[in-house]
Amino acid sequence: MTIVIIDDDIHDIEYCKELLAKNFTCFETVICFTKPIEGLQYLNKHKPDLLIVDVEMPDLNGLDLLTHLKSPNTEVVFCTAHDKFAIEAYRHFAIGFLLKPFNEAKFISTITKALQRLPNNKIDSINNKLLIDSLALENKKIAIPTLGCIYFSKTIDIVRLESLDGYAKIYLVDGTIYLSSYGIKYFENFLTMPLFFRTHKSHLVNLKKIKKFFPDGTLVLDNDEHIPVARRRRKLLLEIFDKQSQNPYVKLD
Repeated sequence: MTIVIIDDDIHDIEYCKELLAKNFTCFETVICFTKPIEGLQYLNKHKPDLLIVDVEMPDLNGLDLLTHLKSPNTEVVFCTAHDKFAIEAYRHFAIGFLLKPFNEAKFISTITKALQRLPNNKIDSINNKLLIDSLALENKKIAIPTLGCIYFSKTIDIVRLESLDGYAKIYLVDGTIYLSSYGIKYFENFLTMPLFFRTHKSHLVNLKKIKKFFPDGTLVLDNDEHIPVARRRRKLLLEIFDKQSQNPYVKLD
């Protein structure tokens, strides 16, 4: 699948690319433009699956760009720092909207909803790829550096990680606990969706090890441990549970 990003701010483009690379494996091609006219020419020629476009840009703003778009099957997500454009965008186009500065959870949720609006054959292709990626992630071995040596474990055998004074405690299904000299942020680069979810700044959890979720934001794992879920992450987690009840390998945030 192909996604195009059009934004006159290169830093915003890089941020989107980073979030895409981290959370979505279905995009084989990411094409970026800082000049909207050049981007429009590419869109009309290649007709990508998804477009993320800034609203306020020189020469051609995002709303006007869309009126010249000749790719009816391209899903569009607007991105802007000015919420006044959100109303205008929704009035004219039933599409996604990201209000800068947006966080990772909002980005993933918006992009996922855009993907769900693609034709069924495209969605089936995404789901098949995510299934393959998920199975590969489960069986992949990850290195766990500690002060004494480096241990190796299959990702599926990791129950959760906890941040502790810049270190990371890794809990395995057999009860083993490793204290790594690397922080939780390091491991988050490898332990990704759709298998792992960052419930809190101090906790990264294997979604397959969750047994219960309480309204106060408490997760209960298979080993009966209680893990907090940050308030801003609870809605996202419920969306993941809801979607995984239909297809356990679709990424959501």
